[in-house]
Amino acid sequence: MSVNQKKETFTPEEEALIEVVYREYLADQTTQSSDEEVKDAINAVWGESFKLTPEVIICESPLDCKKRAKKDGFSELAEYWSMWYVSYASMYDFADRIGLQMNQENLTMFLNWVKCCPYVTFNKDRVYVSKKPTSIVFNDDGQLHNEEGKSAEFADGWGIYSINGVGVDEQIVMSPSSQTIKQIQGEDNEEVKRIRIERYGWKRFLDEISAELMDERQNDIDGVKEFLFKGDEMVALMCICNSTGKEFVLEVPPETRTCQQAQAWLSNGFSERTISSS
Repeated sequence: MSVNQKKETFTPEEEALIEVVYREYLADQTTQSSDEEVKDAINAVWGESFKLTPEVIICESPLDCKKRAKKDGFSELAEYWSMWYVSYASMYDFADRIGLQMNQENLTMFLNWVKCCPYVTFNKDRVYVSKKPTSIVFNDDGQLHNEEGKSAEFADGWGIYSINGVGVDEQIVMSPSSQTIKQIQGEDNEEVKRIRIERYGWKRFLDEISAELMDERQNDIDGVKEFLFKGDEMVALMCICNSTGKEFVLEVPPETRTCQQAQAWLSNGFSERTISSS
């Protein structure tokens, strides 16, 4: 099968292999490669790209890479997070296993790179490469996620904080109630802003910005009570499930005036059933 051919369906065995490969790659994220494997992976890429063999310095974490590079007098190196490309590696690996024709040399080089080098900071002559995390936490969708600590932690204690795959800072995870309204409203990243408010507590946030209740209704489609609030420059729709008491809050355009308009905007006008009550 050539790379330009299409495979319309999978056999039952191939469908089962999808889960196998997926689980293999998740489990491999804390499996440490040997120093020789790391150097071989880097040398293969550098040989292809620069036609030379670089000096390789193996470090405990991405932060350790940066510290050691700075200590050695390198303050402006390029950096690359290979661990973000694990999903691509698993996809290509699966395609190879089911018989799609691949450039085996390039495939092997890429898979070894992703497997052995989760993070590098480098120039063409020198590479600082981090070992893999010693612990890593995913949600059910395979996203980095931990509401109680680091989602990925390295041997020296440095780590990454993430909520449902979105990178956040330590405060948002470990002490969300210590955030200030100024911090939340000044957040430029909309995904992070939403998480900031969720961790802070929507009710507390709406109370502290003196939000005004603009509209409310019982939405029998979703089985929820809906409340539309306005505060400062934001308008938000809060939905509370009648059976579970679970709350969902989503920001909507500032010109929104009714719960129905909010639901219509959230569903692009297709449906009033936008927020699940389950």
